[in-house]
Amino acid sequence: MPKLCKFTSPRDGKPVYVNPEQVVVVYTHKGEPADTIIGFGKDFMLGVRESLEETVRILEQATASKSQN
Repeated sequence: MPKLCKFTSPRDGKPVYVNPEQVVVVYTHKGEPADTIIGFGKDFMLGVRESLEETVRILEQATASKSQN
C-alpha cells in the first residue's frame, strides 16, 4: 500500500489523506483567501489548507521515499 500524505481540510480543519501516486496537478486558486488545490484528474479536486510550496514538498518527499525502497 502506498504511503498516504496528510493534509488539512480548509473547511473544518480535519485531516485528509492523499495517495501521492494519484495526484495529477497541484495549483493555487487565487481567491480570498487563496486555496491550494490538489487535482486527481479532471473530475476530482481537493482543497487543502497547506501552501502550494508545502503541499508540493510533502508530495515529493512521499514519492522520493517510495522510489528509494
